[in-house]
Amino acid sequence: MIGYSAEDFINWSLDEQGNYEWVVLRTTALRKKDVAEQEWTKVTRWAYYDKRKFRIYERKEGMGEKGAVELIGEGWHGFAKLDRVPVVDLRVGEGLWLMNRAGLLQLEHFNKSNALGWALTMGLFASPVVYSDKQFNQIMGESYYIQLAPGDRFGWTEPTGNVFQIATDNLSRLQQEIYRVCYLSQAGGEIAGNSAQSGISKQRDFSITQEVLRSYGDTVKDAVKRILRWIAQAREDTLLIDVSGMDEFDIGDFSSELSDAERLLALGIESETLRKQVYKKLSLKYLCDVRQDIKDQIVREIDAQK
Repeated sequence: MIGYSAEDFINWSLDEQGNYEWVVLRTTALRKKDVAEQEWTKVTRWAYYDKRKFRIYERKEGMGEKGAVELIGEGWHGFAKLDRVPVVDLRVGEGLWLMNRAGLLQLEHFNKSNALGWALTMGLFASPVVYSDKQFNQIMGESYYIQLAPGDRFGWTEPTGNVFQIATDNLSRLQQEIYRVCYLSQAGGEIAGNSAQSGISKQRDFSITQEVLRSYGDTVKDAVKRILRWIAQAREDTLLIDVSGMDEFDIGDFSSELSDAERLLALGIESETLRKQVYKKLSLKYLCDVRQDIKDQIVREIDAQK
């Protein structure tokens, strides 16, 4: 199985049922004939697949030379007897393309953040101001001094800060909007905020994020399911294949679950199985990034307790 990006998928045709009739995939790479050779060769390869056969074309480009397109391989592909193009596409809905939703907001936030940083930096270099009715021609500097008349005044220019406050408030609103359009409204508050939330409130904030992650998971499961089922059909295996998982995601607060588990165990329910299951759930969630063999060992040790 080979993965291709959307940019590699350059041409295709659909039949009356909406299935692929033929596709063309293009890849480009830089190669050397051997390690000692200094010149790089650009190799462009086109892969054509229809419902029964495939053809591979290749062109090599060197220093100022463009080679001819050559046919380097053709034949029957693995899904020929299924009368199906051996390409499985993974598509997501318009609402799940997060950069389409947040790209312009992120660019505006980036530009305004840079402008505010530059303005604050320039505001640190204040210029001296002399208020006087007479002509001022004295030399000013770190090793000089100035002499003022009794009615003259001296000061420094610095920004009043009104536009800085407006820019800071606007950056905060942009940050919240970026999180909101990416379905992460619970993370869109102030970075330095310490507002307390109840467990139910946190669950509600994470609900939309859970739904979006499930949508991504369903898309991936559908693509994997089609690949495995097509392979089984091509091999003529009598297997029933299904793909599960990616329905629940560990994005909640572990402290909330730990508190719930403590209250559950404090009820005094006389069930050894319940106690072991609670311990296993908490342990596996807290150690979600450790190796699988260690997780299995932990589960066996918990089950062996009396």
